[in-house]
Amino acid sequence: MKCPKCRTEDLHEISIEGVVVDQCYSCDGVWLDSHELNQLLAEDARHVASLRRANFASQAEGKRGFCPRETVELLRVYSAIERSVVLDLCPDCGGIWLDGGEFEKLFLARQP
Repeated sequence: MKCPKCRTEDLHEISIEGVVVDQCYSCDGVWLDSHELNQLLAEDARHVASLRRANFASQAEGKRGFCPRETVELLRVYSAIERSVVLDLCPDCGGIWLDGGEFEKLFLARQP
């Protein structure tokens, strides 16, 4: 799969506590299937440390993306957890793209 924002970079599978997500090593963004974000936000901080270390990529922020599975344009919606985070959501498969650094913002804002 190709990165929804970089469009030329491949996504790399990483496994976090049994949840397999796809990360772009160029922009640090991460692709999550529809149910995976809630699973990862419920994890202990040490288990999701690799996602929390992702760097903010200014070139990806605000850029339109395309679903790596469905190749449709992603919708940009404000997160209900943290309104400063704009999620890129696939209207077909429900997958979510988080730009680099956005997982950390959501993780810090989550309800314990």
